[in-house]
Amino acid sequence: MKTVTAYRCKKCGLVMYPGHKRCLKCNGRDFEEIEPEGLAKLLTYTVIEQLPWGIDERGRIIGIVEFENGVRAMGVVRAETVRLGQKLQAAWEPVRKIAGEDIYGFTFYAG
Repeated sequence: MKTVTAYRCKKCGLVMYPGHKRCLKCNGRDFEEIEPEGLAKLLTYTVIEQLPWGIDERGRIIGIVEFENGVRAMGVVRAETVRLGQKLQAAWEPVRKIAGEDIYGFTFYAG
């Protein structure tokens, strides 16, 4: 998987992805770079029936997950069945095309 960088506040431990100039919890400014690790647990999801132009798909599932080291991220869920708390494998791959160019993001797979 391509390297994705998240940030952990050295003052309070809050993990943020994407990063911010200040910690959203304590306003600290000193961060440690971390990468998402391990399986991702599905926290919530929604099914989008009407997608933007350029995505020829109905019923795309978008989910928010939490990796084993606390990094939270959003991405496309590709699984036969979807349930909260489900463990998913993460991949960094094209999720759509804009002007003929691949746009990359997280895709989560069951198993």
